[in-house]
Amino acid sequence: MKVLITGVNGFIGSNIYEGLKDEFDVLGISQSSESKICKNYISCDLTDKDKLEEVIKSNNDVDIIIHCAALAHNKGNDLSKDRFMKVNYEVSKDLVDLSNKYLNLKKFIFLSTISVYGERIDKDVYVETDKCYPKSPYAIAKRKSEEYIEMNCKAPYYILRLAPVYSDTFKLNIQRRTEMKGFNYIVGNGSNKLSLCNVNNISLTVDNIIDGYVKGNEIYNMSDEKVYSFKDILDTNRISRRVVWIPAIAIKAIYTINKFYIRKQFVDENSIKLITDNIYLSEKLSEKIRLKYTLNRYL
Repeated sequence: MKVLITGVNGFIGSNIYEGLKDEFDVLGISQSSESKICKNYISCDLTDKDKLEEVIKSNNDVDIIIHCAALAHNKGNDLSKDRFMKVNYEVSKDLVDLSNKYLNLKKFIFLSTISVYGERIDKDVYVETDKCYPKSPYAIAKRKSEEYIEMNCKAPYYILRLAPVYSDTFKLNIQRRTEMKGFNYIVGNGSNKLSLCNVNNISLTVDNIIDGYVKGNEIYNMSDEKVYSFKDILDTNRISRRVVWIPAIAIKAIYTINKFYIRKQFVDENSIKLITDNIYLSEKLSEKIRLKYTLNRYL
């Protein structure tokens, strides 16, 4: 069986590759000139539809596509809405169209994001049937990709809405929530809860999808089975003995002032994340798979 991974050089794509390389014929594509990990690799600017078509057409024996490539929230020099749409939506659209045209595809796996739900001050728990209110260009492009896949992909599709991802060596999504300029901080008493996603749970899920244990043509929240408090994640990321306490009421005041006067999306999103629970239940997926990896390694 031949598997195509887009964004194979990235953090998530490379982890998925490591889990599949010994069992499948894996073709990796990315815009980098070379790959240090993937033996069967093609350098391709995915936003160039003609070049992407050449790759798909010349590899018409691909059985499964795992679409990891994307422009992240804070990467790259051009973070305009048009750029997010071009990289995160149009590439997804082209992959669907080209796979429909050239491949007898068995599965299309798309890595999306919990950001498609949008941040809401009045909501703590999100499930797959909730209505989406994406706010950022990143989230809007991902949601449009989901909708296009649902409407047009001829192969069974699997849309995984990832909670903030981490690993033993990649803790950026934890650091953002626990440290600032060399010291740790905590808002309120640290009891607010949030979902995170161990990268090994993503690889585990992809394995189970390929093996046929997960129902296709579905959207799945993808998060650790364990829900964490901010105190939990602070305990895993102590960089200083001193912890700065920030009153929750101060963040609420910032949120309110921003809502009525400043109206900056970044302030809105991040203040909501700090003063509400952000729980993205993966119960639908957990009915089929035990997502055993956590901040403390295993359940």
